[in-house]
Amino acid sequence: MNSGMLKLVFGLLAICGIVTTVNIFYKKMHQDYKTETALLSVGSDSEMVKGVFIRNEEVVTYDGQGILNYEVPDGGKLGIGSVIANAYSSENQIQIKRRIEQLENVYALLERISNPGTTQTAQPTNISTLLTETYKSFLYDRERGEFSDLQSEREEMAVLLSTYRLVTGKDAGYEERMESIRSEINSLTLAQEAPLNTIRANKTAYFVSYVDGQEEALRLDNLDSLTVAQLDAVTDSYSTEKSTVGKLIDCYDWVLAAVVDNSAKIYEVEDKVTLKFASTSDTVTGEIVLLNNDEGAEKTIIGISCETLTYDLVQHRTENVEIIRGEYKGIKVPRNALHFQTFTEETTDPITGESVPQTVSYRGVYVLNGEQPEFRKLDVIYEGADYVITSQNAGSGYLLLYDSIITGGIDGNGN
Repeated sequence: MNSGMLKLVFGLLAICGIVTTVNIFYKKMHQDYKTETALLSVGSDSEMVKGVFIRNEEVVTYDGQGILNYEVPDGGKLGIGSVIANAYSSENQIQIKRRIEQLENVYALLERISNPGTTQTAQPTNISTLLTETYKSFLYDRERGEFSDLQSEREEMAVLLSTYRLVTGKDAGYEERMESIRSEINSLTLAQEAPLNTIRANKTAYFVSYVDGQEEALRLDNLDSLTVAQLDAVTDSYSTEKSTVGKLIDCYDWVLAAVVDNSAKIYEVEDKVTLKFASTSDTVTGEIVLLNNDEGAEKTIIGISCETLTYDLVQHRTENVEIIRGEYKGIKVPRNALHFQTFTEETTDPITGESVPQTVSYRGVYVLNGEQPEFRKLDVIYEGADYVITSQNAGSGYLLLYDSIITGGIDGNGN
């Protein structure tokens, strides 16, 4: 190849390089799009309200003498004659009672560990496996907030670990410690006094250790007569009367009452809704049993019947609650990315059967297809304040999961 031809080739290559550089620079300067990846999300059709708990409750009192030691937790179930609390002469007597209970639990564990049938048949490898599994269960329940099982799992780990030490010869036995515990229990028992009073349940019920003075007014049989002003005035309050023990709840059934704007008829009796409370991560499913419009459609009293009763749900008379009417899963799209695009489509005339053009406007977004913006239609299933949720598999021409949604740098013409 002669020198003239080489110069021509190099010249063309140089020109191509310059054009490519200018093109990249131009795109960078004039098409600096801001994008957001299309991801799955869940939109909630819901609203926050001030909820008031309505339950059938009976206040429990006693003579007010001594200091109460409760024998049942809040939300615990009682049978007829079950002990609710004991009244003792001093705080020291309550501490003695609790110490005896702790020592008896430890003694029972040591008896279980020291059982010849346990140590003679146990194998170190099996114990190690069981210990690992129990520890994983403990962590799992703790993360889920299932605290009711934690104590039994903790005791099981203590038994397994102590048994392992026995069968591997690291511990000789627990007879000396058990004797010491039994001696302490005997000493404490001698110092223990009988309770001044024992308060028992007069019926089968669930117990709550506080009273707020609204037990008579806020009952299920008074639900139809509730007013907006009455609900607005309800607050969390606790009685300081010394003679008050707590209250008995008749059954698991209760109603959450609230004031909502139902002018758009978004609520109907027998609708199922989900309640999310500020006091607990658990959600509760309920059914609408009351829509009282006496105060006007914009101030409608709603009553939602529920059957879940837990410690957290009996700690308050009122709290902020999210009423969830529905949840919609799809692709989340920010509102600032929405555009309208007009297309001409062929449709069939229902009278003549002929194909005729029709102008159709679609709501959608622009996405980056390579380096070029391309319009994608949306099948919106939920609208939030600053975003919408579109169907994940709406079909050809619609937004797809993981598309790069253009949120900036696009005008109304797709430029």
